[in-house]
Amino acid sequence: MMTATLDELIAIQQQLIRYAERKQTVLIEHKVDELTELVKEETRLIRRLGQLEDERERLVTEVLEEHPGLSFSQFAEQLTDESAKQALQEQLKTLQQLLTELQLKNRHNEKLVIDSMGFVKEMIEHVTAPKKQPYNYQPQSGVKKPQTDNRGFFDTKA
Repeated sequence: MMTATLDELIAIQQQLIRYAERKQTVLIEHKVDELTELVKEETRLIRRLGQLEDERERLVTEVLEEHPGLSFSQFAEQLTDESAKQALQEQLKTLQQLLTELQLKNRHNEKLVIDSMGFVKEMIEHVTAPKKQPYNYQPQSGVKKPQTDNRGFFDTKA
């Protein structure tokens, strides 16, 4: 049971990594609709991951109740079947590596999102900021018309 649960956890982690890679491309290309679909699929996978994690915790608790005073790592070390012991250790190692890789990809994607949001904010501020100088030529006569309105670009165009 434990190895089957760990195998499924590994498969989901690998799928999440593929989604993170696709999200990176979608974020760079600004494809909002694809991003929305990816997030929906990712949410579905995360729910399944939570269910599997609950199952894994239940199985570990059962094992530790049968072998009091041992941690799960100690239990794995004491397995007499070498192939089962090696398979379990390999699964745990793979799962840990996948989790680290997924965290790195998600951090990178988070930076892309923050950069994109900063760019959009700067563009909005630039477009909506009040004009500091007239957009057209004003002859230098002795009398300047005082500029009474502080409208931004959108207000001026409207």
